[in-house]
Amino acid sequence: MADDHDSTTPSTLSRRALLGGATILPIGAADVRRRGASSDPVLDLFQEWRALHAELDAWQDDWQKKEGVLLRTVGMPRVQVPVPGQAEPVSACEPAEIDELLEDLPGTEELRQRLHREFAAHRRRWEIAAAAIGLGPVEERVDLAWDRWEALTEAVWQVPAGSLAGVAAKLAMVLSMGQSRCDDEEFPWPPLRFVLADLQRLGRLPDSAAST
Repeated sequence: MADDHDSTTPSTLSRRALLGGATILPIGAADVRRRGASSDPVLDLFQEWRALHAELDAWQDDWQKKEGVLLRTVGMPRVQVPVPGQAEPVSACEPAEIDELLEDLPGTEELRQRLHREFAAHRRRWEIAAAAIGLGPVEERVDLAWDRWEALTEAVWQVPAGSLAGVAAKLAMVLSMGQSRCDDEEFPWPPLRFVLADLQRLGRLPDSAAST
């Protein structure tokens, strides 16, 4: 995801936490339409958003399982850097970290070259194993789905709601994305759940809150 601090979507680092948190299954737009509600573009976007959210949950679970296999069998590419003056070696997970740890230390050029070779070999083992279990296509599919999810999220925020059902869908999305669990007691989640319940009652909408 975008790293722009002004964005209303989560950062890349929060993706797994987002899908791992409480999921609100908000108003059923199709049910609202069958009951004669006026057309609301937010509901169409929301239906697509909710479906994609469920697909992402499954796809990312597949990704994490494959990555877990690699972590157990190959291990994350890294090397242990013996830094002079420190009792224990320091783990480096990127080539640049090797140079940073040994920066300005005389007589370490040969050590740096050896560690860079070891890191490259470890990363190559990871890449070969990842290709063997098909991690790459899964990552690509997940990344493309996240891009679409972000675009739908932004669209829902920006499109004016045309009904109480649309407003409720927007609020349910906020709860789904923000709460750590469906009964999160941290402010502002309990008051927002009451507001959503008020919208349901006033709009005579289907029940909206169901935790995974």
